[in-house]
Amino acid sequence: MNTAHSQRIAIRIRLLAGLFAALALAGCQTTSQIIADDKRVSLPSLRVAVSLDEPKQTPAEPQTGKAIEFGLVRAKGSGEQALAAGRPPIVYNNTTFLAPEQLKNDFDINYADISFRWRKFFREKALGLELSGGIGHTSMGLTVSSTTQNTSARFNNYGAQGGVGLIWRMRPATSLHAHVSGFAGRDEVGLRDMGRYQLFLAQALGDNLALRAGYAKWEVNGKSGLGASDFRMTFSGPTLDVGLNF
Repeated sequence: MNTAHSQRIAIRIRLLAGLFAALALAGCQTTSQIIADDKRVSLPSLRVAVSLDEPKQTPAEPQTGKAIEFGLVRAKGSGEQALAAGRPPIVYNNTTFLAPEQLKNDFDINYADISFRWRKFFREKALGLELSGGIGHTSMGLTVSSTTQNTSARFNNYGAQGGVGLIWRMRPATSLHAHVSGFAGRDEVGLRDMGRYQLFLAQALGDNLALRAGYAKWEVNGKSGLGASDFRMTFSGPTLDVGLNF
């Protein structure tokens, strides 16, 4: 009896081990990532800032103080992807792309945010620190195409966003800005996280208008659905920002 009981226990343990192994395999990555890299993307943007303090200079000139800032930026690009033989397939929007295959991945991203912004100038007001945080919204369209098929989907996501920047004020109306910001999405599907790196020259034009021109790089990561391929977009290019300051 003891031998039979021990055998039954051993069988149950083997069955449980097999079940856990199957679950572990099911959780493994069985699809390839959708990748696009474009270094020729133009990044126009609009920014509106409303000061919460009584400004000591014209609103368009960077200065110590707090503000509420609204931003809107759009990016559009594409990238070629070679899915080599032996690689897992890309599964996207109920469509499967089997290796080997040459793919083209087209994307467009609209990003809007609202932030609380704090600035402080030091060293005789030449060097400034900027911190911001708030809520962002992303709307992203992604099309994956091969020689025989293509499929598209659009994703929307809300999340937390924030940034930090350094400002070197060369003249009251002219300054150099370096800025890093990030976004973390709330939903599992769609654009999950994003990093933005910007360097630009800012010029105040009158009391309320400022232009910022320079260079920006974005890194975007996300998920297209349960059991489907993740995606990663990296792109960079010239940026031109129109700022309205009040």
